[in-house]
Amino acid sequence: MSETTHSADETYDAISGLLACEPALGQDASRRLHLYGCAPVFDSPHKITVAAAASIGAYALGVEQWHHQATGQRQTIAIDWMQAASSLNPGHFQTQSGYALPALSLLTELKADYYRTADGRWFFPIGSYPHLRDGVLDLLQCPNTSAALAESIARWKAEDLEQAFADRKLPGVYSRSPEEWRAHPQGQWLAQRPVIEIEKIADSEPEPARAGERPLDQLRVLDLGHVIAGPVVARSLAEHGADVLRVTSPMIQDPFRQTIDTNIGKRSAFIDLNAPRDAAKARELASGADVVVQSWRPGSMQRHGLGPADVAAIRPGVIYVTVTAFGDGGPWGAWGGFEQLGQTAAGISHSEAVDGRPRVVPPYLLNDYLTGYLGAAGVMLALLRRTREGGSYHVKVSLTRTSMWVQSLGLRAGFDPAQPRRHFAEGLEPVIETRDSAYGVLQQLPPVAQFSRTRARWALPPAPNGAHAPQWLAR
Repeated sequence: MSETTHSADETYDAISGLLACEPALGQDASRRLHLYGCAPVFDSPHKITVAAAASIGAYALGVEQWHHQATGQRQTIAIDWMQAASSLNPGHFQTQSGYALPALSLLTELKADYYRTADGRWFFPIGSYPHLRDGVLDLLQCPNTSAALAESIARWKAEDLEQAFADRKLPGVYSRSPEEWRAHPQGQWLAQRPVIEIEKIADSEPEPARAGERPLDQLRVLDLGHVIAGPVVARSLAEHGADVLRVTSPMIQDPFRQTIDTNIGKRSAFIDLNAPRDAAKARELASGADVVVQSWRPGSMQRHGLGPADVAAIRPGVIYVTVTAFGDGGPWGAWGGFEQLGQTAAGISHSEAVDGRPRVVPPYLLNDYLTGYLGAAGVMLALLRRTREGGSYHVKVSLTRTSMWVQSLGLRAGFDPAQPRRHFAEGLEPVIETRDSAYGVLQQLPPVAQFSRTRARWALPPAPNGAHAPQWLAR
């Protein structure tokens, strides 16, 4: 059996697991979904390409089923292994007017890396926004250089530093082995939750599946997310025609490369939730939405009257998506965090280690895009359930739970961590599409899952933040 054939079998099994609440959908995966091409193999013990294809396949199958219920038409779906593997860090393949873009501002980002602590552990601090960078440097009392961070962190014990970061609401954790994480109270709490958690939070009348020319073109999606995973949930729905309105604060905007990646297919408006009038406007928008997506620290949206229960009260039947770093319960239930902390806490970086030094996966990103695709799958599962029994639903996904799911797929046999690691994109040559935009000519990865009847595509180029009015389009 070839590695690609084996990867396909593993992918269909993983999809069935993700769609366990809709078993017929998962069991139909190998007939409805075609995987083709050659499955790229990363310099990693983890089955990263399988995870990418499975998460994308799961939400694509949900879209296909929704379209079938709305129109009676059936479709097949095709996923190219090359495109799936490249989708874990599409920003790497993105150019603006022919030039590649840095992932984050080289002037403002903290020198994030693994730093040795006084008790021999490895700590990963993150400061990807100025206020977080300044908070970390103030706590550590050092300048923003790798040498200074290493010297300061070396004075701390790992547990003490992790708690000091949490007390100041700063993102940073130390590397644990998979076994340590499974024994940790937060790891135990997360292990009891499904990868895609769907909770019915209120009753309402059933709503039938609706579709026009495209599968999701009758849905409105309010994107309150930031950074990557939350906006990718909404972007995935935009692939199939959903009217997605991204709202963001003018005071805290995402890095530029992320914005032009995650704003594809959306309109974008400014709303400052700290201003009462803007918060009221956001609640008005939520009342007209079918789906609301947010990815801020647990509890943030509730303070603005935009928590899941708040939105379900003003829009019965809403599908509300929450993306968190570590889940919204357990001892870390109020903690915030970013992509690499999920890998670090759950043991991914420990399994990637060389000579005892942890490493993130070769694409650098793993949880952000996978969690976005899994959140989109959760939306489709909740929408399908709503057609049968009605109700408002809270879909929950988390970066760290995603890392645990990747680990559950098992490790690749024969991986040798001592071999020099290739750049993650070596051997990856995905299809790229070109589009005109307000930013000039962009080259970007197209939607991965392609449908036989309704081509997945983004109807809008990425818009600058604040380019549109905060209002819905007429249906």
